[in-house]
Formats: sequence, structure tokens, C-alpha cells
Amino acid sequence: MTDLYADNGYLDHYQFKHDPFLARGPSFKFFAAKRRPVLVELHHLARYSKLMLVVTGPQGSGKTVLRQALVASSKEPIKSIVITASGKADAASMLQKVSAELGLLNSDIAGVLRHIEQLLITGQEVHVIVDNAECLDDSALLFLQRIAQGVNDSSARVFVFSDSSICPLLEKVADSADLHHVVALEAWDEQETLEYIEQRLIAAGQDLDIFTEPQLEAIYTQSRGWPGQVNTVAKALLLEKMTQISTKRTPVKLPYKHLALLAVLGIGLAAAWFMQTNSADSTGKNVDVATSEQPLVLPVEPVPVQYGTKIEVPLELTPEPVLREPLAQAVNSDDDDVAVEPLDAEVKPEPVAAVPVSAPPVAVSAPVPVSRPPSEIIKQTVVPATPLVEKKPAAAVKAKPAAPAAVAKNKAPTGLAGSAGHSQWFKQQTPSRYTLQVLGTRSEATARSFVQQNPSQYHYFRKEHQGQALFVVTYGAFTDRAAAQTAINSLPEKIRKDKPWPRTILSIQQELR
Repeated sequence: MTDLYADNGYLDHYQFKHDPFLARGPSFKFFAAKRRPVLVELHHLARYSKLMLVVTGPQGSGKTVLRQALVASSKEPIKSIVITASGKADAASMLQKVSAELGLLNSDIAGVLRHIEQLLITGQEVHVIVDNAECLDDSALLFLQRIAQGVNDSSARVFVFSDSSICPLLEKVADSADLHHVVALEAWDEQETLEYIEQRLIAAGQDLDIFTEPQLEAIYTQSRGWPGQVNTVAKALLLEKMTQISTKRTPVKLPYKHLALLAVLGIGLAAAWFMQTNSADSTGKNVDVATSEQPLVLPVEPVPVQYGTKIEVPLELTPEPVLREPLAQAVNSDDDDVAVEPLDAEVKPEPVAAVPVSAPPVAVSAPVPVSRPPSEIIKQTVVPATPLVEKKPAAAVKAKPAAPAAVAKNKAPTGLAGSAGHSQWFKQQTPSRYTLQVLGTRSEATARSFVQQNPSQYHYFRKEHQGQALFVVTYGAFTDRAAAQTAINSLPEKIRKDKPWPRTILSIQQELR
């Protein structure tokens, strides 16, 4: 899955305000663990020494973030010149970039130092900060070392961020002189890694529960505590989880208006099919009766007839006749015998009176009685009562209201609605304090029973997790994470086996809001 797809899809999937694992995204908050002491040390050395300050660490150790924090935390009037090295930078390219930032044209090192001296007289220091310094060659490092030493008090403060490969070059350039100070960044331990992930998730609108315990352990194991790797592994796990969910076969959810339209179409098709079925059944029954019963023939005297007359019976294009309610009331109940007219294209008439028949084609209408000659064959057919005539209106067929007991039985359970647990206790706590999360369950009865069996310092609250209710049980309220971590050892062994972990009261208050 590409990062572009992740930006378009997984923010909505996990309901993030922004990507929590960007290198530096919106609402970024500097994580102080093992980085704030380095930041304080850099400011202190920059104030009281002329050493070139070198920060080393592997890729993804947080060097760039620390460099950004260094620039942002400088409170004095400081001119910061930030250079990101690329390729193989030499002294000439470094001089050109520093001169351009100072507004100098075609200047040399001496001219740069004179300009820095003038800025110092006005109370403004110059900081030269170089990122990706492993790309610098020997001459570039000599240039930085020269402006860091300066002339008398006119010098720049030089900060270099690189991996450990720069150390041999520094020793070579310095020629065993004490001209630089190296600070090596350290990886986080497992607890600090969890705190970092939690801080990132809270800033993005989620909490640590989005990961399972095995997933958190996998993040720490694979990243080895380096922040850049933590971001990469954590985001990869979220994308993998989202991909697995999306590949499962899930029923397609149509909007209600589309479902209603489909229902109307289905009813219409069913009605058309039902009407056609009734027509076919009635036609079959009439043909069977006509062929099974003996026609009633009245005796007539033989008379000469003329053959060849065609009687055309037009076929109606309307649907088959269905006896509707108003028509059923208008028909006499005694008229059960209905003559069935054959719908042949050409009909030879029976012998009639001596008058020649030369009439034009006659359209025969079934419901209107026609005077027939005595010689006409009368087919007696008994048509059963149409079911639609006696069918009650749809409104009368509605089911009777259910009994009160049945209605109460069909209501959705309301045990979870309005159940806040001890949420008021959490709202009254200081947000900066910590508590121990000891249990998470989908059943409120389980959480309530646990608190009742262990009444001392145990509380629970209700939250929404992945669209379902989750009841979280906590223990105690502590001033800091270290105190909460220490309190785990005092818990019963049965509770310790569930691996309780510290979390801030602030994160719980945000969930309750």
C-alpha cells in the first residue's frame, strides 16, 4: 500500500485528525525523553564555549527533530543559518551558503567573521546549523571549525548533526586538538517508546488502545527504540490491519432510498407476475371446461347459408381482465354463467337465417350480452369467484398491536445507555496525574463486579472502541509515571499477569468528552 493511499484512506478509517506518525506533522509536540537533556546541553555549551557541537545518531534517531527544536527554542536574538548538506559539500559551497544568508557577496572567511563581529556588537549572535553533515568533506569541516573558533570574540556557534561516520573525519581535521564536542543520541527503552506512541495518538485524536499489547511489543522490538523507526513500524501495522479488514467480504450497504426503490420495483414485478399467472390459470380453466362439457345445441331447421364471411375480433392490448372491487360490486351474483369467446383470427359462422350476411368486421366485447341466433352454441362455464374480490383491504390485514409483555421483550437492552461507571471520579482528577489500566472488557457487569470485589482505589469508565462499548478498569491516581510503574509491584499477582500499564488521566478525560 502506497503512502498516497494511506493519506487518502487510513485517516478516515481510524478517525485521525492527522497522521500521528509523520516525522513532524500538525500539532507536533516535542517528546522530551532522552532528548531534552541534549537540548539543554547544546544551549549551555553554545553560551559558554567555542567548541563545534556535534550530535550523532543513526538514521531515524531524531536528529532532524532535535535540530528543529534547537532553532525553535532559541529565545535570544539569534540569526540562525540552517544548511542541509547534500551530495559532497566542500568549503567553497559552505562559504557561499553562509555568505548568502548573511547578505554578503563574493566574501571570504575574513569578511564573514567581520560581519559576525558587527552583529555581535548589536547584540545578535549567529548560529550555523548543518544537517546531514556526513555529506561534508574535510575542507567543509575545516571551514566550520574556523568560523567556530573565530577571531577573539567574533565567532559563530556551529552545530553539526550527522551519523557516527563523521567522527574519524573530525579527529583528522582537529589534529588531536580539543575543537569539538560530540553528543551521541540514545535509543528509548520500552516504556519511553509506549509514552511516545501514546503522545502521538492523543494529538491525532485517538489513544493507545488502537494497538494490542503484542503489536506494541512488536513496534518496540522492530524499531529498537529509535523514533523514526517507531513511526515507520507503527504506521505499517495500521495499514496492514486496515488492508486485512478491507479484503474481507462484507455485505454491500446501500442507502435507504436505493433500498426503498428496489423494494418498489420488486413489488411491481411480483404484482405483474401474479397477474400474468392468474390470467394463464383462468384461460386454462376455461378451455378445459369448454372442451370437457357437451355444448347445448338448440334444434333449428336447415336453411341455406353463405360461407366465407370473416368476423375479425380485435385483441385487446390492455392487461388481462381482473375483477376489481368496484366492478365486483356492480356484477349480479346470479350471473355466474359467462360465455367464453374464442379469440381466433378467422371464424366460420354457423348456419343462420336466409338473409345473406355481408356485415363488416364486428368487434366483440365480452362483458356486453349479445343476442345470438338459436343455432349458436352456448358454452356454459362456471367461473369461480375471483380471490381479489373477497380480499380485505390491506389496512385491515395489519397485525394487531403486540401485547405489552411482547413489546417489552422486543425492546433493545438499555443497560449500556447512560451508564457512566465512575466517570465523575475521573473528571475530578488532575489531568497531569497517572493511573494504571488493569482491565478492559465488553461487559459492564464484569467491570462492576471487578470493582466491587476490589473496592480500594479501583474505578471504571465506559468508552467506544471500534464501534462497540468497552469498559476500562483503572487503579489509583499517581503523581507521575514512575510512581504508577512502581505501584504495579504492589498489585495482586493475578492482576499483574494481565500486564497493567500507566496512562495519563488526561487521555481518559479526553475519551469521556
